[in-house]
Amino acid sequence: MTAAARHDAILRELELRGSLQSSSLSARLGVASMTLWRDLVTLEERGLLVRVHGGAVSLAVAQQQARTEGGGVARVRPIATIGMIVPTIDYYFPEVIRGASQAAGELNCRLVVGATNYSPDEELRQAERLIAAGVDALMVTPHDAILEASPLQRLLERADIPVVMVERFVDESVAGRLEWVRTDHAYGAELAVRHLAANGHEGIALAARPSATAAGLDVGYRKAVADLGLPLERQLRCELPDPQGGRGISMGALRQLLDDCLEARITAAVLLGDADAMAFTDLVLERGLRIPDDFAIMAYDDEVAAFAAVSLSAIAPPKHELGHAALRLCFDRLRQVPDAAHTVVRMSLLPGLVVRESTVRSI
Repeated sequence: MTAAARHDAILRELELRGSLQSSSLSARLGVASMTLWRDLVTLEERGLLVRVHGGAVSLAVAQQQARTEGGGVARVRPIATIGMIVPTIDYYFPEVIRGASQAAGELNCRLVVGATNYSPDEELRQAERLIAAGVDALMVTPHDAILEASPLQRLLERADIPVVMVERFVDESVAGRLEWVRTDHAYGAELAVRHLAANGHEGIALAARPSATAAGLDVGYRKAVADLGLPLERQLRCELPDPQGGRGISMGALRQLLDDCLEARITAAVLLGDADAMAFTDLVLERGLRIPDDFAIMAYDDEVAAFAAVSLSAIAPPKHELGHAALRLCFDRLRQVPDAAHTVVRMSLLPGLVVRESTVRSI
């Protein structure tokens, strides 16, 4: 690689990320650390960057540097503060937050997180608070789909900052300029049904509590059943009750699900949420059925599915990548020239299939 090509790569890295680490960039470019160090010296002498311990920062970042009181150690101030509103920090979203946090670190941004416990009133309060506090961009995961003319929809529509929806569908009639990054849950349901059918199951149930995710699962489930030509009389869509506050498990409903499956000669089930899938696994075993020989089970989420009584196969949404991509989209919008035209981005990420003991018979 020529010196000019290396210099272009260095400046492009700083433009995209604001900073770079010499060790990781030299490895990616396939050049010696000393060579890269000389390049950084040359570019600094030209006034194109500022070297710091272990790497370099762009001029824009360097202009925001401040010295800590008494320590004399250079500290880079965040380029931007990005707010993030999630329904909970107890389940599913911790990994989404970690993905966003990683992207924030890479881009020298500050991430501020608020949790709403699935309360519409708290969603609105958190959004108003963060916007009033002066965040530069906002990522939002409402408890459910945004409704037309709802207070949250009106607030986000008139907000003078980039807004990215995370893991939620927004109807086109109210989407406006909103952008989003979400998991293609319909694809995930298809993936689950096709895996079970490939392992000899013609009767497959889908069970889920009411949630924003369930609608996508229904679409994928119906499509896969139709595409594969599975007998409709041996399919079952069960809506599980949602205990108060979304906590706890309705064992009675899961027992009824198992009874209905056995009566309809259904031999496999996909359950949204690891907790329900794990409890259902215990009921199947208590009934004297072998997993997966007599009955196969798949979890949808893959938070703790591997630790069930029989390690559960699962559909795993790309939670970390979801948060990472959403924050980078916010940052990309902040880097654009004000009022410049841009294509609205609405991104779907594909979940993955994790195969474990609960769906594949041992040979």
